[in-house]
Amino acid sequence: MKISVVTPYYQENADWLLHAHASVKAQTTQAQHIVVCDGSRPAQIRDFRGTHIILQRHYDDHGNTPRLIGAFQAITHDADAIAFLDASNWYYPDHLRSLSELAVSADLGAVASARMLHRLDGSPMMKCPTVDGRNYVDTSCLMVVRPAWALQGRNTAEVADQFLWRMVRDAGVRMAFVDRPTVAYRTGHQVHYDQTREAGMIAANPRADLLGERF
Repeated sequence: MKISVVTPYYQENADWLLHAHASVKAQTTQAQHIVVCDGSRPAQIRDFRGTHIILQRHYDDHGNTPRLIGAFQAITHDADAIAFLDASNWYYPDHLRSLSELAVSADLGAVASARMLHRLDGSPMMKCPTVDGRNYVDTSCLMVVRPAWALQGRNTAEVADQFLWRMVRDAGVRMAFVDRPTVAYRTGHQVHYDQTREAGMIAANPRADLLGERF
C-alpha cells in the first residue's frame, strides 16, 4: 500500500515541524510526506524527505485548503491511502502500519486511531477521552483509503468530470440537465469529427470515453 501523509503548516514552531517529519520517516511502514506551507515563510527542515508545497497566500481555514492541495498531490501520485498529521503533532512508530493493516484486512474506506495527549514540552499526559472513533476523531488520527475519495489519480484524471457526476448521482442528490448548449467546447477529439462526418478532418486526439464509444 502506497501511503501519503499530508501536513499543513503556518508559522509553525520549527522544532515541532521537524519532530512531525521525523516521526513520518521513522514509521515501520514507509510513507511519502507531503508538507504544505500555508502562506508563511517556508520552513527549513533538516534531512527533509518528501514533497514540500509552498502556497503564496494564507488561506486561514485551519489548514483545510492546504490539506486538500496536499491530498490532491498524493492522489495524482497514485497513493492508495492518505493520512493527515498536523505540524504540532507526531506519530508513534507503528501508527501507519496499524491503520493500513486494519484497512486492508477489513476492506475499509477509512480508519482512525485514538490519540495520546502530550504537554507542550512533549511529555505525555493521558489517553484522550474525546477521540473515541464514534462521536469524534481528530484529523491527525485519520487515514482515508482509495476509493473513498472523489479525486482521481493520473490514470483517470481525464475522466474526473464523469466520475464526479456519477458519484453525485449515485448519492441520490437531486440533479437536472439543461438540454441546451450554452458552453462552447473547442474540440480536438477525432470522434466528434467522425460523428459529423466531416470527411478528411484529422483531429489531434483519438481518445474515446470509458465505454470506448465517444467523448
